[in-house]
Amino acid sequence: MSAWKMIRLLLVAVVALTAPAAAGQKVVYVPPPNGTDDTARIQAALNACVAQDPSCTVQLREGKYWTRQLVTFNFQGTFKGMGMDNTTIEAIPNLPVNIPDAAYDGECMPNTTTCPWPSLIIFVDGDIHVSDLSIDISAAPGTATAGWTVFGTELTTLLDALRFMGQYPTNATIDRISIAGRPDNSPNSFGVVFDEPAGFNVINGVVYTGELPRSSTPFDYYFLSGSYTVRNSFFKTMIDGVGQDGFLKSSQITIGGSPTTGNHFENMIDGMDLEASESSVYEISYNESSGITNAMWVVPWQPAFVPSSPSQYFIHDNTFSTTGPGPGVQAIYLYNDPSNPWIHATIWNNRLEPQAELSDGIDAYNTKGTLILNNTITGTGYDAIGLWGSTFSTVIGNNVNGFTPDPAVGLAQIYLDPSTSNDLVVCSNSTTTVLNQGTNNVVIDCDKLLAAPEAVTNSVDPAASTPGPGPQKGRHWHH
Repeated sequence: MSAWKMIRLLLVAVVALTAPAAAGQKVVYVPPPNGTDDTARIQAALNACVAQDPSCTVQLREGKYWTRQLVTFNFQGTFKGMGMDNTTIEAIPNLPVNIPDAAYDGECMPNTTTCPWPSLIIFVDGDIHVSDLSIDISAAPGTATAGWTVFGTELTTLLDALRFMGQYPTNATIDRISIAGRPDNSPNSFGVVFDEPAGFNVINGVVYTGELPRSSTPFDYYFLSGSYTVRNSFFKTMIDGVGQDGFLKSSQITIGGSPTTGNHFENMIDGMDLEASESSVYEISYNESSGITNAMWVVPWQPAFVPSSPSQYFIHDNTFSTTGPGPGVQAIYLYNDPSNPWIHATIWNNRLEPQAELSDGIDAYNTKGTLILNNTITGTGYDAIGLWGSTFSTVIGNNVNGFTPDPAVGLAQIYLDPSTSNDLVVCSNSTTTVLNQGTNNVVIDCDKLLAAPEAVTNSVDPAASTPGPGPQKGRHWHH
């Protein structure tokens, strides 16, 4: 085929296929997959849409698209396939990465030439809707990327399948997508390097984060604000399904949101990884999440970002389970820095089924004003509901009859540690066991346990029974 004919075909595929849609909207059709490398044609379609008026749509066809990294700035519109079972984006193995070590050298602005990040698809700024497709990371162990470093350690794991960040208010909506990774316990897998209970070839399925570099100074980022919505989607076999990292403020985050829009999480370390934010509101509801360590957690990000105001977390009507192994496994885990109570949470009407040995239902560390209401918790572990360093929290009407504290190390169905104060517990059943070691707590209609000195001495230290986000679990760099 002549060079001129190839140029004509490319022009027809990308430019001439920009077509009008309803109400003046534009649609850029991506040609069907070529079976080898579709990166240039998908990137060209994204670029063509950015050049159009807002509300442009990039429409993928049926089939499997193989691609390297895609990076798009200020996309205003929809990136969509023909359905989760019909359109797949597959990451080409051994993706080249050329990004400095963030902890030591800062970062460069992501692009597809001089600074490809270990993220398959990145949207920077804009109003983005991604829908009706699957993203598959099927690279063999150790081959998802060609390698990159963080804190001086080399990783081959892909950081993200789909990433949103920005300098300006950014809205990201996910509808009807599926993201799947593969097990990966090779020497440079994230899970192996950072001692996770399992390794996978991708860390985050989808992440919304304030990590766009303002300069090459380490951790000098723009704050991100806007909205982040994930609905009707499936996440399987990765470290985290839905992530939100630091430097986030004044945002609305919705994961699920209604009885017909919940998400499904399966075979991952943490179903939902939510990290420090300020002045934001979270709605986490109607999801089914199974995590090896946590079905969901809210934890600090890095010491570089400390929220200046709290965020609100509304967690309800979910079904959460854990698969272990314990200890240190919880369906819902909240962790504040003791001097910085930035989590304001209300947790109600969830069904929590920690399945592994020594798994807890809900553990809240150093939180203030947490409300835990009408949840059903079954399993075996240290406690069904544990308050550690909590103040002014309320635990009312929870059904924990199906939870059995482990005979060797278990504390009680509901436990208040010695550093709790001014908390209220009202049991739905007078046989519910409560061990109250704090001060000025009120316990009503419960079977109150008296803590003998040896029980206090032998009780498991929180740092051992339920690890906080230290180096082994607190996510390094972007994670």
